[in-house]
Amino acid sequence: MSAVLLTGATGFVGRHLEQQLQRDPSVQVVALTRPQHDLLQPATLSGLFQSQSRDTGQAIDTVYHLAAYAHVNQAQIKTLYATNVDGTANLLKAAIAAGVRRFVYVSSILADPDFDQPRTAYGDAKQRAEALLQAAHAAGDIEVVILRPVNVYGVGMKGNLMTLLRLLQKGLMPPLPRFSQRLSLIGVQDLCQAVMLASHCAVGGSAPVYALSDGQRYDIKAIEQAMRAELGKPQPAWATPKAVFYGGALLLEVLGRLLPINNSPGLRSYHALARNHSVDSAASQRDLGYNPQLTFYQVLPAIVAALDDTKNPQ
Repeated sequence: MSAVLLTGATGFVGRHLEQQLQRDPSVQVVALTRPQHDLLQPATLSGLFQSQSRDTGQAIDTVYHLAAYAHVNQAQIKTLYATNVDGTANLLKAAIAAGVRRFVYVSSILADPDFDQPRTAYGDAKQRAEALLQAAHAAGDIEVVILRPVNVYGVGMKGNLMTLLRLLQKGLMPPLPRFSQRLSLIGVQDLCQAVMLASHCAVGGSAPVYALSDGQRYDIKAIEQAMRAELGKPQPAWATPKAVFYGGALLLEVLGRLLPINNSPGLRSYHALARNHSVDSAASQRDLGYNPQLTFYQVLPAIVAALDDTKNPQ
């Protein structure tokens, strides 16, 4: 029997990861829960590690750190940095003090500045947290593996893809421009597979950093068309000019800065659609033994069906 600590267990990815971990009877999953345990209250974290060892006799071997503040409005940026950077530092310190063997950090592809232009507070905070972990690994304090997933899809997903899907469902999204760029995505089940494999992969003197995708390269216009088809919406024969679409995104950006709107679409959403976000996940498949099983198009019917269930609860 081994014990693992999971943060972010109530989030989209965390819920799926906890379910997969619990399928192994030899693994005891300890979920960090607020307000009993708070990333910004170090005393509650050290107590968590101590109580786990005292109550079950099993010291925590691995930390899966998923908890994070994602894209928020401008007024909440201070909280974003506190949670994503200071909170990670506090958890890292407690894990080292408790003798945890490995710290698996689920970061984001946006930690790489090449995939986060213009730079966002979220991407910058993730990169800062990664630097703290890499320093601890290099010092020999704890083993660290850093994972950088691209946009994650699956039932219950959030982010730009869900925003696009909901706007299409409501008939509020004009046809996307004919962007020529490609983007990478990853299914939540495949991401969980990679996260668990990261707890046992080989590490060297520096903490490995792996970009994660499902191995496909998607065309956003094709995704839009697939969404419209699954929703039963007509396929427009025209596409919005890029300049007009950019103007709309700019207007939403201004409104998002003036009003306290969480995750307001704007220029970030525009760049997510227009920029080349294709990644090479060959290293993760080679080193982790990670073998993605799904594509976005295979999962899309279940995602849309879940939308209908939410709209028409029994």
